[in-house]
Amino acid sequence: MKVFEKISKIPAGMMIVPVLIGAIINTLFPSILTIGDPFSASFYKTGLMSIIGLMLFFTGTQCEIKKMKPVLKRGVPLATFKIITFVVLAKLCIHYLPVEGILGIPTIAIVTCIVSCNSALYLSLMDTYGDEADKTNFGLLTIIGMPNVALLILGSSSSAFNSIMAMLIPFLLGIGCTALDISFKDYFKQGISCVVPIAGFAFGTNINLLNLFQSAFTGVLLTLVITLISIGLAYFFDTIILKQKGCAGIATCGVSGVSLSLPYLASVVNPTLTPYVSSATAQCAVALTLTTFIIPFLTKWCYMKKTMIK
Repeated sequence: MKVFEKISKIPAGMMIVPVLIGAIINTLFPSILTIGDPFSASFYKTGLMSIIGLMLFFTGTQCEIKKMKPVLKRGVPLATFKIITFVVLAKLCIHYLPVEGILGIPTIAIVTCIVSCNSALYLSLMDTYGDEADKTNFGLLTIIGMPNVALLILGSSSSAFNSIMAMLIPFLLGIGCTALDISFKDYFKQGISCVVPIAGFAFGTNINLLNLFQSAFTGVLLTLVITLISIGLAYFFDTIILKQKGCAGIATCGVSGVSLSLPYLASVVNPTLTPYVSSATAQCAVALTLTTFIIPFLTKWCYMKKTMIK
């Protein structure tokens, strides 16, 4: 049937298709997901942080210290800019918007999309429209796109250090393995590819499709507003400050599958958000779906425009 080939043709298909499967099961047969371990621990939303830890570790194994110069020259400034943008915009939303949000969009949904960075989509686009330096930035963008950044913004300063270390240690362990022996890089190179579908399924267990359809309009509105703001800022920084084509900047603006876990994780930190988890997750799922197709189109348009000018 060549199912793998068909899924691979879908942009970020190995993430989106499992998300859809997880959502269907969560909508129709939710009790199956809590049947017990090891299934629940590995495939249900409660196991998300373990899966994220593996993704960080595998990402670290693909980073060679001697090849970090392109990251320092281009990736670090871009990642730093994204983090500053995350913090400023998210803080403004948290400070000035009520918990229930505006126009039916909870504040946690807005914050989730603001701090999201679809590194998998970014990497697939840079394979076509970027260079080796752009591809090397994948590790940094994966880290800043994790929910920990948003949790630091939402949480207290007393928990900041532990959250940062919890995020960095798996990544640093991966880098350490490759530093000890380059053979580990080849050994673990398929790790991320293997974990992504499992992560996608676990993310999907946060989604109730009935809520997704009910949130279609607000999800589209959320996507348009946040995408325009994110793309505008990232494109300006990439072209004006870094003197690049702008493709990499635009490619960082997709809503990631991992961001679907943030409303749930944020509600654990702040229980007042619990009533808004379902609608926020559904709206972010709409944003994920739309940006998965919008961002590649805009990245290609930007690349073609800059190429024609030259």
